[in-house]
Amino acid sequence: MVSIIGNSREVRAMDIALPLLSHSLGNSERAVRAVGRRPLWFCFLIVLIAGLFTGCVPAATIARMDGFNAQWRGFASLPSDPSLSYETEIKVKVIVVGDSSQTRYPGAVATYSHPDGIIRIMGKMVNGKIVLCPAVLGHEIQHALQYQDGQFVNPDRMEEYGY
Repeated sequence: MVSIIGNSREVRAMDIALPLLSHSLGNSERAVRAVGRRPLWFCFLIVLIAGLFTGCVPAATIARMDGFNAQWRGFASLPSDPSLSYETEIKVKVIVVGDSSQTRYPGAVATYSHPDGIIRIMGKMVNGKIVLCPAVLGHEIQHALQYQDGQFVNPDRMEEYGY
């Protein structure tokens, strides 16, 4: 016997298992009780499997991806120039610090000093590797391009260019 619960079209496991268990056990009441109970380890196993298939992503990863996507949408809205081809070379020294007070500018998480070509940027040590904020590093690299080459926009004034 198959029953439909509400309009969810779920097939109740007890209704499928009942005939099989009652035939093998000879007692339909015992079959209903056997199917209705689940051991705690079984419930834990189901939750574990569901967690593995849904993918646990750290909040920092989601925020970074959202930020990248937002930046890219802004950039993509600018007019294209397929004929653009430009090459340059700059010299940059990167100093990673553990506290924003070490950037030599109160409250800043990174700075670029010209003409020295030095970027001071706050980083974090995670699993033995240095992690930098890509958006902040990109901003400071753009300062280096602006000061050393002159053909690049000041990243602090991008609104003047519709970005």
